Amino acid sequence: MTPEAKDQFRRLTVLGLAVIAIGLYVIAWLLPMWGWYLHAPQYPQGLVLSVYMNHVQGDISEINILNHYIGMAKLDEAAQLERAMALYGVCGIGLVTMLAVFFPGKRYAHYFALPAFAFPFVFVSLMFFWMYRFGHELSPNAPVRVAAFTPTLVGHGEIGNFHTLGLPGAGFYAILGSAVAVALAFALRRKVCGGCSKGHDCGTFCPTLFVRRPSRLRILP
Repeated sequence: MTPEAKDQFRRLTVLGLAVIAIGLYVIAWLLPMWGWYLHAPQYPQGLVLSVYMNHVQGDISEINILNHYIGMAKLDEAAQLERAMALYGVCGIGLVTMLAVFFPGKRYAHYFALPAFAFPFVFVSLMFFWMYRFGHELSPNAPVRVAAFTPTLVGHGEIGNFHTLGLPGAGFYAILGSAVAVALAFALRRKVCGGCSKGHDCGTFCPTLFVRRPSRLRILP
């Protein structure tokens, strides 16, 4: 493969990785981000709660009844703003990721990767916040009084006579995969930019829109 062909292949690979990263977010939107499994003697089959980016599924009615007895809010009262804004956030990350392939210069390109890197941490932080809030803002008029608690986010836990298991869902692994794809794309993009003959002209914006190979190159091995 000639140096010019290798350079063009790297540029198209960066574009392909960006498309994969966006595709993984589409997949994550359709899959559960987190799941809880609850077991107790009165529920031998167990109860399931699946959290998606914009809604929850599972044994919602039964869990809401249990929440009422201990003074906890209903599930649909959690993260209402976050769920309403989720689609805009996902679309925004996808747009920024794709724009990052074409427009930013080498000095600023890495900043465009931050949303994809930050989203998994933001999601987990918000999950923990709402779990803490639900477990500590219990109604004093509840039929059953329990001490304030924080449901277990990952692994086994106990709430009264319930044994719980919290695990990341397939959607969460998809956004982690997206972050890896973005990291690979920007690492390769940096290498391409380092060997570009237009590097001295590369400031805020890429003068070649990145996927267009300059006429003169100094190729890195």
